[in-house]
Amino acid sequence: MKRRKLIKAQTKWGWLRWFVIGCFVSYLLAVFLTVAIVNYLGKDLPNLNDVSNLRLSQMTYIYSADGVLLGTLTSVYRKWVSIDKIPKHLQWATIVAEDKRFYTHPGIDPKGIVRAIWECLKARSYVQGGSTITMQLARNLYLSSEKTIRRKLKELLLAVRLEKKFSKDELLELYLNTVCYGHGAYGVQAAAELYFGKDVSELNLPQAALLAALPKRPTDLSPFVNPKAAKRRRDYILDAMAEEGYISRTEAEAAKKTPLTEGLRPEPTWLTEPPQAFHFVDFVRRELVKRFGQDVVDRGGLKVYTTLNYKLQKEVEKVAKRYLNAYRSVGADQMAFVVIHIPTGKILAMYGGRPYRIDPQTGKRRLDHFNRAVLAYRQPGSSFKPYVYVAALEMGFRPNSLFNDSRISFPVGNGRQWSPKNYDGRYGRTMTLKTALAVSNNVIAVKLIRAVGVDKTVEVAKRMGVKFPPYVNPSDASYSLALGSVGITVLDHTAALASVATGGIRVTPTGINKVYDSEGKLIYAIKPEGQRVLMPEIANQMLTMLISVVTEGTGRRAQIPNYQVAGKTGTSENVKDVWFVGFTPTIACGVWLGRDDNKPLKAGSGGTLCAPVFREIVMKALEYYPGERSFPVLKNQRQFDSDEHTEERKDERFVRVAICAESGLLATDFCPVTQTEYLPSKKVPRRRCPVHREELVPVLICSASGKLATPNCPAHSVVTKAFLKSQIPSEACDLHSPTVSDSTAIDETER
Repeated sequence: MKRRKLIKAQTKWGWLRWFVIGCFVSYLLAVFLTVAIVNYLGKDLPNLNDVSNLRLSQMTYIYSADGVLLGTLTSVYRKWVSIDKIPKHLQWATIVAEDKRFYTHPGIDPKGIVRAIWECLKARSYVQGGSTITMQLARNLYLSSEKTIRRKLKELLLAVRLEKKFSKDELLELYLNTVCYGHGAYGVQAAAELYFGKDVSELNLPQAALLAALPKRPTDLSPFVNPKAAKRRRDYILDAMAEEGYISRTEAEAAKKTPLTEGLRPEPTWLTEPPQAFHFVDFVRRELVKRFGQDVVDRGGLKVYTTLNYKLQKEVEKVAKRYLNAYRSVGADQMAFVVIHIPTGKILAMYGGRPYRIDPQTGKRRLDHFNRAVLAYRQPGSSFKPYVYVAALEMGFRPNSLFNDSRISFPVGNGRQWSPKNYDGRYGRTMTLKTALAVSNNVIAVKLIRAVGVDKTVEVAKRMGVKFPPYVNPSDASYSLALGSVGITVLDHTAALASVATGGIRVTPTGINKVYDSEGKLIYAIKPEGQRVLMPEIANQMLTMLISVVTEGTGRRAQIPNYQVAGKTGTSENVKDVWFVGFTPTIACGVWLGRDDNKPLKAGSGGTLCAPVFREIVMKALEYYPGERSFPVLKNQRQFDSDEHTEERKDERFVRVAICAESGLLATDFCPVTQTEYLPSKKVPRRRCPVHREELVPVLICSASGKLATPNCPAHSVVTKAFLKSQIPSEACDLHSPTVSDSTAIDETER
């Protein structure tokens, strides 16, 4: 019996010994792992003694090229205030709302974490966080908002270190001056001014509770956006303050009865008043995000110097407003345009549409952020034809190649036919490609894309810089693509056609000139990059054709005194979109006019509505950037300025020839309109113009003498022959003399 008890006791103490040993080993492993994790994560933790490491959100400033502040990104507004100027009831409300055990925990609240995990498990989703005020502060000041275990562990370590470094009042002061209260306001002072228009020290209890409610979800709980949710959260905080003993129940109930709107300001001004050139500023913001990332743009305190000329921008905005008012009669309600400096690709001005729209539900005027110059894909109509013609030139066609605009039809299914129609309703004419583009002949454009192929045209357009809608395959449009049936943007279209002016070097538009970080260090500067997209010969041929559009075609209203202008008009089907896209040697501009609801205009075309707008905008731009007045001559062209130079340089690549403007072939002395062109010697037309030649004249000839027939020649000897005027015989027949009786008859007749 004793032996059995002894064995049982030994077994009991043996298990206890091993349990103690296991716990000790587990403790050592936990300590080892903790030390290892702390050492590993602590390597890249910030130095809390270095205040410059604080990730305080700073505004990104956007300036024009001439130094005018256009606006700020993210509308970050911050003013620092010491803890002694922050009302106690605002401090208490914040503690109750975010961290009830703030004054008792060491930076981490295990109970709060366990409670949050339990609530999330019950809801089977993330419904509650366990972060203390110190943990939130660590995240806001030093870390990103990524949701990873590594970041959470860093947050815990930093929270503990912050508790050792600062007092509770210092931590609360840091938190209240850095947390976001919505609408770009960071810190309680900025929030007090934003929501109530007063100093933070003047806030009453219900106002303080409302501010304390916002950091949880600043957007969703904003009294401007969701007043009912804001009031529920405010009242919850007031009840919690009473439960924790910070205020009495009577004070809480009285504060809950206070209307939410009492003392609340109207909607913040920066939400309704746009920055200068705000469509352009938004375009720059998108470019910055692509280059630096959203977090840097939102919080990095960048100073961005753009390419926009502020004075020019204000002038062209007035032009847009004036023309939009004038075009109300044709039903137009929106306009968009861009102005690009061709040598550098800098965007000098941008107009994305009317700055305001009327909210159909409230009837209030709202800021319209949609940038129609960059984001809207609108049908370019005939202004798309240059890409078809470039494809044709690359495949060996010439500006003087002849096409006939006789009617043509294509099956489109279900027994239906599609027939392109000319704007003037005339058909059956033979003309050169140059003339066809100048007069914007639709039938010839369709025949041309059929000849070169739709895929080839799409490839050329993309190569030159056109981006089609991501949800559209432009090849599916088939031959109607030649008439601009697929939407493109004003910015892409303008920059792409401007590559013709550079001799085939792509113009890459940019709105950013230089970027400095928050410490004033230059981190980006524009570097124009030239990429050849067209051979110089093709670009020069296309340039000549686009100039003819303005000098003798549909774009005459775009002519600018003392400047060469090239461009193309465009009018989509049913006059829903009208365009003019063109350029001088240094300035490119694309103008679109239409309606947001995509309804047709009552009348007009790109040549009548948009070309005058283009002319006035570019003339203003030329006042600031005059540049060259005419396009650079073709390579080797100057050496052919005289006939003797042509003879002296027969071995050169280009020769000067006279071309008939109508047929595109070698001109004759009888062609009414000719033009001098410099062409490669191998591509000079071999035929002379068959349309205009010396006129043949029918003449009566005596077959016996071969001379002009006279009344004396027998009828059987007289024949009709056709002669050129220069070859008509000058002598009359002398073989057949008049008889006596004939003379008598003549005399009697004369009497």
